[in-house]
Order: sequence, then structure tokens, then C-alpha cells
Amino acid sequence: MGQSITTAMAAGIIARAARNLILGRPICIALEVTHNCTANCKHCDKGPKVEDNAVGPARYRQVCEALSPAVIQIAGGEPLWRDDILDIIRALHRPGTTPFLALVSNASLLTIEKYHKLREAGISQFSISLDFPDDRHDDFRRIPGLFAHLNDLIPAMASFGNGDITINTCITRANYPFLLEIVETVARWGAKLNFSTYTDLRTKNDDYNLRHPEDTVKLHALADTIFNRRNGASCVMTGEGVFRRYIKFYENGKYLPNCRTGKRFLVVNPDGRLTPCAMFIDERYDTLAELSDKFARKNNCGGCYVSIRANTEKPLRELIVDSIRTARLSRANMKSEK
Repeated sequence: MGQSITTAMAAGIIARAARNLILGRPICIALEVTHNCTANCKHCDKGPKVEDNAVGPARYRQVCEALSPAVIQIAGGEPLWRDDILDIIRALHRPGTTPFLALVSNASLLTIEKYHKLREAGISQFSISLDFPDDRHDDFRRIPGLFAHLNDLIPAMASFGNGDITINTCITRANYPFLLEIVETVARWGAKLNFSTYTDLRTKNDDYNLRHPEDTVKLHALADTIFNRRNGASCVMTGEGVFRRYIKFYENGKYLPNCRTGKRFLVVNPDGRLTPCAMFIDERYDTLAELSDKFARKNNCGGCYVSIRANTEKPLRELIVDSIRTARLSRANMKSEK
């Protein structure tokens, strides 16, 4: 069965991350088991049905063992689209040790029954997307009734006291004025909250990018409230350093240099081949050495600063501090529900 981020698990993740930094292996990989999705989100390039040429659990296990990451995000598209998702998770799960398995989902296909089965298979964290604190989320995801589903499902899952529910909010120009309402919603649900940030590399749509300084000044003020030491948002697991760098990305004109994709993180496609990140989906390689030589070594892109990049590129000290804080937040969620 999957386990939440305890202090011991956080220590294991940190140890594996430190080892991989030395060995030149990724800290985290996103295993995109399908590029099909039940949603057609306005800020994403997934949605229309595509041919995945997907491989099976044994091949994913072989690829992930070769990469030996600290964390595996099982994602898509919508990973619950796969009929064999439980077999994939079982193939990757290593009880009591890394990799830490997180399922990234819009939760449209998630039920309480599936939640229990996914935990039994080895999922330790459910990362569920939320763009708005009400039914505007339905319109943004183009799934009618999705927010009402989440509003029932997430508190029910959180009530089991496993501390394993994380809500992921991608900051866009459309939703950033409502971040405090999202924080309040997630706190009411009894979950944790992680922030990411929008990139137009997926959609070529500039509408959802924040404008500097019109929006970034306001976002700094929101950060002051969220990370206030005395009465800030206790459900937020994103570190303040990461959040402030999200803002810096837009202050720099949608650019942050020295992206370490292919080194700190990468994507495994449904067909089992490696891609440096989801923005370069057509760049596919058979081995980490090939990806490093043909892409990562020459990469000078800085056109996104999404969560997986931001969190794997932290200095080691910040990685340790944030991992411990996340473990404490998970324990607090467990205590509050039990």
C-alpha cells in the first residue's frame, strides 16, 4: 500500500535525490501513461483522442528502474483512462522505499472505490487539478459537473486521514485573482495545495500569461498573505521561494534560464521513450545517455517554469527544508481527520 510523506519517507526522497544529483540522474520523472484525456482544458494541449502506441507495465518498470528517480508522477492526459493503471502502479511500487508514487489526475473518473484500490496498489499521493473555487472550473476543463464531483469526493477521501490528497492549481491570468478563495476551498476540503504556473509553450495562447507589472505586483501581494508567518495559508505545500520564482518568471518576460530538463526531471511517454519535458513531446530518445547528449547538454530553453521544474531545480538546502515541511503538513492532515 502507498504511504504518505512521513519524515522517514521525506528523508528517503532527499537521500535518493542527493544521490541522483551526484550521478546525473533525474530526481523526478513524469510517467505519462496516456496522452488521451477526459478533459479539454483551455490551458493544455491534451484532450482530443490520439493514438498512444502505449507499452505495458513491464516496460514502464524497466524504464523507471533504469532512471531510479526519487519521485514518479503517474500522469497523462488522464492516467485513469488506462484500463491497466493498477497493474502499472503495482509494477512500479517498492513498499517502504522510493520511488514515491503520485497520481496526477483531473479526478473525473475517480471514485472512493478507485481511491482505495489505487492506494492498495501503491499510490502515496493523489494530485488533483483545480483551476477555480467553484463551477467555473467546469467551464475551464470543459467537464460539466466536475467541481461538484470534487466538492463531494475530496473531503470524503481526506476524511480517511491518510494525508495523501494534494490539489494542484496552475496559476493563470484567468484564476490568479481567486487564489485566496482556492486556498480556502482546499483548506475546507482538508487537503494540501500545490501551485504551478502556466506556459504558452503547450498551446501558443498568450491570453493566460500574467502581465508584468500589472499582474505580478498583485501576485506578490497575494504571496505576502499566503506565506505570512503568523496567519498564512497553512494548507499550502509550495515553498515561498518557488512561488516567488514563479512571479520572477513573468517579471523576466516569461523566461528563466538554465533549465535542467533531462537532468533533474524528464518525461516518459506512453510508448516508453524519453522526452526532456512535455513542451518537447516530439523529441524522443531511448536512453538517458542519448537524451543527455542530443538534447540536455545543448538545451538553452527557459520558456516555462512549471512545478516539476521549479521543485527539482531547488538548491539542496531548500529541497530538504520544503520536504520536511511537506511531511509535517501531511501529518497535520492525518491528525486533523483521525
